[in-house]
Amino acid sequence: MNTIRLGLLASALSASLAANDAGAQDAAQSLVIEGGTLIDATGRAPISDSVIVITGNRFAAIGKRGEVSAPVGARVYDARGKTILPGFIDGHCHLEHFWGEVYLHLGVTTCVEIETQQNGPWALAQKEGTELGRIRGPRIWATGQAMGAREGDFETEGSRAWRGYMKVPNAEAARAIVRQKKQDGYEAVKLSEFLEPNLIAAVTDEAHKLGMGVTTHSWDAIASAKGGVDGIEHIWSVGYSSILDLEKRRKLAVDRTAGLIDAEEAGALYEVEGFDTVIAAMVANKVAWTPTIAKWLRPLSSHAQRFWDREQNILGNPKANLPAAVRVVTEYTTEKLFKRYKPEQLERTKIGYAKSKEFIRRFVAAGGILKEGSDSPRGMAALLMHEALAMDVEAGVSPMTALQAATINVARTFKKEKDYGTVEVGKVADLSIIEGDPLADIWMTQNVKMVVLDGKLVDPAFTGFINPIPEFNSWQQLSERIEVEPLMLTQGAGPATIRIKGKGFWPFHQVLINGKEIETKFVSRNELQAVVTAAAIAEAGMYKVTVKSRGEPIPESSPAPLVVKYRK
Repeated sequence: MNTIRLGLLASALSASLAANDAGAQDAAQSLVIEGGTLIDATGRAPISDSVIVITGNRFAAIGKRGEVSAPVGARVYDARGKTILPGFIDGHCHLEHFWGEVYLHLGVTTCVEIETQQNGPWALAQKEGTELGRIRGPRIWATGQAMGAREGDFETEGSRAWRGYMKVPNAEAARAIVRQKKQDGYEAVKLSEFLEPNLIAAVTDEAHKLGMGVTTHSWDAIASAKGGVDGIEHIWSVGYSSILDLEKRRKLAVDRTAGLIDAEEAGALYEVEGFDTVIAAMVANKVAWTPTIAKWLRPLSSHAQRFWDREQNILGNPKANLPAAVRVVTEYTTEKLFKRYKPEQLERTKIGYAKSKEFIRRFVAAGGILKEGSDSPRGMAALLMHEALAMDVEAGVSPMTALQAATINVARTFKKEKDYGTVEVGKVADLSIIEGDPLADIWMTQNVKMVVLDGKLVDPAFTGFINPIPEFNSWQQLSERIEVEPLMLTQGAGPATIRIKGKGFWPFHQVLINGKEIETKFVSRNELQAVVTAAAIAEAGMYKVTVKSRGEPIPESSPAPLVVKYRK
């Protein structure tokens, strides 16, 4: 009997120790965020003095202090005086190798990487690198190259023509491409405006079977919505669609593709009387929409000075490691409207901005699903998303709706709402912890003090991190072919000025001779000038002239020859 009792006691003690060990292990793996005001993005009222328990990478318990107990031994982050939001999801991200820390700095924990140029190895390497903790940046949901090639009138030399798209000859090919994307590791599908309408349904049907969301550029938002897309990108997609005269619509599309009219001015041609027809189709088909107006129109916002100051704050941080292109392009948006534009051009842009705000207001009022993202080719990644939220509120959207536009609405669009987008028990633990109340002042969303990514605290401060896998393509257009004038110089003669002709030059472009940088002057979008010293051509021979973007290690133009003849 005593032996039996001793055995039972030993078993009970063993079970108790095992339970204690498990409890201690859970506590060691737990993170508690306490004291802050939680806005969980579900639409429920904020929870003051909240306690959020994270076990592993999931939310385990959420509530007010006194209602939720923190595991003994858990790591605790004191969020008193701060506001706790879901980690932001940038719904229209164009990732570059230098953007990772910018995203974290601004509370973005997930980037929907909507590609156009290439179908993937680089984006997939970035995705895997961040998951392994080797690359500092947000989680990545990549689409791979957009489906739908340019043809006919749209095969032009304009600012949008250099991008590559996937050819989709028929419905069978469309389905095969989607299946291959899923197999390769992509998590969403992007369509171009060039995809034939009869193929949209095939793409969306196949994608939805595989649990993938589909978003698109569009010249006919009604047809896109009926074709089953989950999202439509950009103000111009719905703006073009509001023009009910198809010939007028097509002309605008061709002219903008060819670079004959700027996106800023094109907004003046949107037809307000067609807005409700477009909106009705999008709402009926539950299609999310991403305006992305900040990239072009933020200098016209009432928040323009705040935007500029925050941009300068990041640009001026040496640890951000941003290439020269980022400052030039970010500042160019303001310079273009207020220094380069003629008064009539600026007036047309203001008309377009008013129409854009009107569409945003009507869309949300009708029950439309607002989604936001940065779309960074004309500004700063992540920050453009926050600027867009401020401009949405300026247009008449509630701050809560704006918050949902960069959290749960993105997750829903891409079929990820089960795990992401709100702060709820069971979901992946992503948080953006800010200073200020975004329901009183939406601009506070960018005032990030701490980030939780996949259950782990991440300091959002810049560290000077250098991405080990840089992008092969230039962030901004880099002329592929260049020509040099004069074609020949004399050995040891100098300094001599050479002219480099090409397309799409920027002030951050740098001329090199045989791989060495030489003094470069920006003349125009079609010309650079460079000074060749006598020492640079000390020997006769064939020299290679190329153009690169300063601060980007790989992108470079094709070489042009410069002959250096013998000195007599």
